Amino acid sequence: MGANIDPTATVHATASIDPSATVEAGAMIGCDVTVGRNAHIGVNAIIQTGVYVGEFATIGADTLVGPGTLLGPGSNTGQGARIGPQVEVGTRAVLGDRTNVESGSRVSAGAQVEQRTTLRKGALVDRGAKVGSRVSIGPGAWIGAGAEIGSRTALGARVVVGPNARVGNRARLEQGVKVPANAVLPPRARTVHAASQ
Repeated sequence: MGANIDPTATVHATASIDPSATVEAGAMIGCDVTVGRNAHIGVNAIIQTGVYVGEFATIGADTLVGPGTLLGPGSNTGQGARIGPQVEVGTRAVLGDRTNVESGSRVSAGAQVEQRTTLRKGALVDRGAKVGSRVSIGPGAWIGAGAEIGSRTALGARVVVGPNARVGNRARLEQGVKVPANAVLPPRARTVHAASQ
């Protein structure tokens, strides 16, 4: 084990960890994991099979990263996050404490997702978008580039929020709603998808 790997950490023999990376106490690194230059794996973090951790990426304490997930260079994952399998977290993207990102979701480069927010299966937060705390984003939803989603907001399945749109705190968007680019929805807005299509 390298100088930056705590002796209480468990590292699978097939894992590749750059000598400049840091692995804290109690962390578990699975098989075929790659940890890049100057990356940091927090206390008791669990990194499952085939995960790629880019250079200067940070994974917080008690975080679970599912198999086949990619954490881009300079990305930052807070404490106690739960990241499912086959997730992509882009370059310099930020996930707050206790975020929950389900399988197949993507948080693109420079996007920010605040604490205790959940992205359901296959959701996408595009480049530079900002999602507040305690938000629920439904499966297959898409948050466009540069969009902002207020805290305690709920977005149903396959909701589309266009680029640079703004959705206020505590808004509720039902399944399939589409918010146009640059639109502004006030706090506590309620948008119900039309039944007939």
